[in-house]
Amino acid sequence: MKSKNKGDNWKAISNDLTKGERKGNVAYGTITTISESNFKEGILYTGSDDGEIALTKNNGKKWSKISTNLPKNLWVSRVIASKHLKSRVYTTLNGYRYDDFKPYVYISEDYGVSWKNISNNLPDFSINVIKEDLNDENILYLGTDNGLFISFNKGESWSNFENGLPKVAVHDIVIQPQTNDLIVATHGISLYKT
Repeated sequence: MKSKNKGDNWKAISNDLTKGERKGNVAYGTITTISESNFKEGILYTGSDDGEIALTKNNGKKWSKISTNLPKNLWVSRVIASKHLKSRVYTTLNGYRYDDFKPYVYISEDYGVSWKNISNNLPDFSINVIKEDLNDENILYLGTDNGLFISFNKGESWSNFENGLPKVAVHDIVIQPQTNDLIVATHGISLYKT
C-alpha cells in the first residue's frame, strides 16, 4: 500500500508479494521489510517472512521476484537499498524458525539479478539487520542475535563491534545523519549510542 498524504488515504501498489498465508505459530506470508531507493522515487524492495524479495522500479506498476538465487523459505529480516549506488541492494535472511542459525548476508550490484554471499567469517548467529555507513560505502554494520559486527571492506571480513555494547540481540540500527551517531536498538538493554 502507498499513501501520498501521510496515511489519510492508501492505494494498493502490488498483489501479494509473499508465497501466501501459511499455518504456524509465527505469522507466514507477511511483508517484514521495505526499502526505497534514495536515487529515484518508486524503486522499492520488499522482503517477506517466507523468503520472497521483490523489486519494483516504477512505483508498483510491475514487480519482479529477485530472491530465486537465495536460500529458500527463510525470514527476510532486512532488505536495504544502497545509499551509494543505485543498483546495489543488501539483504539479510534469518533461519531461526528452522533452528538454522547460520549467518545469511548478501549484496547485489545489479538490482538483485545476482547475489554475492558476504557472511564470510561471521559466527553462527541469526542476522536481524544490516546498515550501510552514510559516508563510506565500504563500512557495513550488522545486528545479530549475539551482538553487533562491523565490516570495513563491504563484507569481505567482519569484526566484533563492542565498544561497551554487551552480547545482546540487535534488532535495528540507525545512523543519525547530522551527528553521525550510530544508534543500536537491542533486545534487553534498550538503545545504545556511539
